[in-house]
Amino acid sequence: MLARTLTCLLAMTVVLEVKGLKCKKLPPGKLRKVNLKKETQIYFPTNGVKPSNIKPGAQSTDQVALDGIEIYSRKTLLMKLYLTVNYAPTVGQQGSLMLMFEHDMFGGCGDESMDGCSQDIPDSTFPVLRPCLDSAPFTATDLPVALQLSKEGNFLVVKNDGKFVGKAAIPYKKCGDPSKGRQWINAVAAEADGVIKIEPQLCQ
Repeated sequence: MLARTLTCLLAMTVVLEVKGLKCKKLPPGKLRKVNLKKETQIYFPTNGVKPSNIKPGAQSTDQVALDGIEIYSRKTLLMKLYLTVNYAPTVGQQGSLMLMFEHDMFGGCGDESMDGCSQDIPDSTFPVLRPCLDSAPFTATDLPVALQLSKEGNFLVVKNDGKFVGKAAIPYKKCGDPSKGRQWINAVAAEADGVIKIEPQLCQ
């Protein structure tokens, strides 16, 4: 099953050309500098359409859970974000995106709170696991699924095609002490110990 999924994803690993942006692959565990003041997009190696070579009824045919994206301040891991794509039947039809954040216990001030990642979450909690309870619809195209990352106030905000998918509070520089200010997000990487190990692409 995994081999079939890999075959589908490998076909989408050429370096992208996005108008006005420069794209680089995100090798697992290798940090790439990022500036969230600029337009920032991460393209994943699937266009969100159910692969045709997976037999109906087989396990996990309707979605793919992609390896995490690690979010850093310099070399300090703050959080990871995980994207699950619920496939669209074909190009032009809708699928959905499910997002989950994982605040690091140390650099990300991970705590035991139970917040989700909706528009109205507080900026003072950092759940070790922050699942987005609502999926975000998307319309499949011939292009890879993309997430846009931005800093809005004290939050890392994630969108798809300009539509809100989820957000997480940016942790304090010193956990438990808001007076020290927030960490500054300036690097990302593909998850070093992921399962699929397919390189997404960072475009800025």
